[in-house]
Amino acid sequence: MVCERSDELGIQYLMALDKVRRAQTDLCRAVTQTNIECATTELMRVEAYRLALLRELAGHCESHGCFTPELKQMCGNTGALEGVAA
Repeated sequence: MVCERSDELGIQYLMALDKVRRAQTDLCRAVTQTNIECATTELMRVEAYRLALLRELAGHCESHGCFTPELKQMCGNTGALEGVAA
């Protein structure tokens, strides 16, 4: 049985990973102090968003029992999921 909520959260998480990668690239390309500060702020913001989504996804799947092999691989073993959901 497919869980639509975990699929939705998984897609949002993958999109957040893409945002993190773009923010990392922007930081690497930043030249001026202002650009570096802005890129650092953006990276911290999208990384916090990514972690929040991961916590939500892990918490949902833990309570709903809809773990998939992909989710386990993304989050690590069950112990790692418990730490993320906290």
